[in-house]
Amino acid sequence: MKKAFFLAMSVFALATISSCKKDEEETTTPTPTATTGSVTLEMEHMFNDLEFALGTEYTTAAGENVIFNTTKYYVSNIKFTKTDGSVYTQSESYYLVDLSADGSNLLTISDVPTGDYTDITFTIGVDSTRNVSGAQSGALSVANGMFWSWNSGYIFAKLEGDCPQSNNGTFTYHLGGFTGVNSALNTGTYSFDPAIMSVSPTATPQIHMSVNIAAVFDNVDSPLLVATSSNVQMPGATAHSIAGNLFSGIEFEHVHN
Repeated sequence: MKKAFFLAMSVFALATISSCKKDEEETTTPTPTATTGSVTLEMEHMFNDLEFALGTEYTTAAGENVIFNTTKYYVSNIKFTKTDGSVYTQSESYYLVDLSADGSNLLTISDVPTGDYTDITFTIGVDSTRNVSGAQSGALSVANGMFWSWNSGYIFAKLEGDCPQSNNGTFTYHLGGFTGVNSALNTGTYSFDPAIMSVSPTATPQIHMSVNIAAVFDNVDSPLLVATSSNVQMPGATAHSIAGNLFSGIEFEHVHN
């Protein structure tokens, strides 16, 4: 009887030790470390030193009065450069900034590899590959009103509004074209120096860019008078010039980690 009792106790002790070891192994198994994070790219719009808003009247350097009722443009092909010089290129990188849609100026870039970054590169417009691929989905959907069906290509920026100095009281600038000397594509690289952007799974850094809409008219190298050029709706030298003006108004402000 005693022998049976001691045998049962031994079996129970071994089972208890085995169970404890199993529990310990389960609780000490390391959790896989996340290797990506997200970044927010904020495009803040100004008209010189004034906050920019649709439906508000502004005065250009030439004294013309402009009121925008449409301001839309594409940001695409986003890239980040790490401190070691390697470059992360976001796939399917197409965003439509539409100031009539709340929050569209806040672009969320997901699945960015963790690490420290020194600069950002992006394009205003839609690259040649997507321009010849027909109408697509998401930001590139024809429902967004940014596709020339007659020209089989995308409108990179759409700026429309009122101006009493115009011959018909309005202005319409539909800017596009991706080939030749009159391409309306513009790409820039913006350094965070002296700051570093740190991407991790637990924080979303924010890059703050300012966009001065007044540059559309007030660029010193290619000023635009609505009185003499109020309607541009096809690729060409004028579209190229206005697109360049818009792009020149984009500046890096700061980065928040």
